[in-house]
Amino acid sequence: MKKALIIIIFLFGSLSAKSDVIYFPYQYTLVSYSVEFIYSVEWAKKLKSSNVLWAGTGVAGSFFYLKTPTAGVEVAYERRFYFKPDLYNQFFISGYIGAAYMTDFKNINDVGIVPGFKFNYKVQFKNNLILEPYVGLSLPVTVGYLPFPVATVGLRLGICKLKKGNKLK
Repeated sequence: MKKALIIIIFLFGSLSAKSDVIYFPYQYTLVSYSVEFIYSVEWAKKLKSSNVLWAGTGVAGSFFYLKTPTAGVEVAYERRFYFKPDLYNQFFISGYIGAAYMTDFKNINDVGIVPGFKFNYKVQFKNNLILEPYVGLSLPVTVGYLPFPVATVGLRLGICKLKKGNKLK
């Protein structure tokens, strides 16, 4: 019972949080959405895991404030664990830390550091074109706000350069 009460308190606290690396810089969001366009480089050194550096731009918002989306740029480091060895696509989980600059093009210009975890599905199209829907949990840290966790439903579209280590070629 105590654990459930603590989780509920944190969820209500999340009403003042943001989302993902690109995040919603207003208070009072619980579940957010993001759509991102990224360029990434993925280094595969083991059969089921890789390291990724990525940068991009995107739109983020709250499902409670659909008429108030924000846009921004982001850069992040991500550690991925794939469920199928040597494919480097389909389902994976990841932990990441990134930074983002967000704006609503009116009065909000915000910079945040965002660590988090994601459950992803990577679809590889021709050559390097990828599509990655995900569900994530992040903890945005910005000046002037107490960090609280927030859930994000997102979609990343972009270019991914996969570089396999010598042992994996």
